[in-house]
Amino acid sequence: MNAPTYLTLVQHDLKTLEALTEGAASRKPPLDVSDWKCTLTFYMACIYVKAIASSRSVELQDHYQLRQWLNTTGDLLTITRSYRKLEERSRDARYEGRLFSAAELGEALRWYIDVRNRIVALLSAAGTANVPVADPSPWLR
Repeated sequence: MNAPTYLTLVQHDLKTLEALTEGAASRKPPLDVSDWKCTLTFYMACIYVKAIASSRSVELQDHYQLRQWLNTTGDLLTITRSYRKLEERSRDARYEGRLFSAAELGEALRWYIDVRNRIVALLSAAGTANVPVADPSPWLR
């Protein structure tokens, strides 16, 4: 995939997060989908990273390759901790069935914003047009 295709996928995941959150809130009683909120937030960050890699002609096939590349790419080192924290939280949600408090969702949002802002700045500086700044904050409550 190329960077614009990845960026379209980020927007799709954002719309999915919105639909999931609104659907869960409309149930009586409301359904706690904080696990999937964290998972989708991580995947949006992951896709942003794959977009910058693709723009640099680096194809990342799995999470291991992505982490290795992220941890060894100088201008991305500042986001490795935030990315790792998002990935850990997503893994806890997917494999341990963990749900998250509003405060924990807020942490995930801060980590995501750290990753997103760095990638958006790099893609924009590299000449990628119309880089979306996907904002999940309305649904991470």
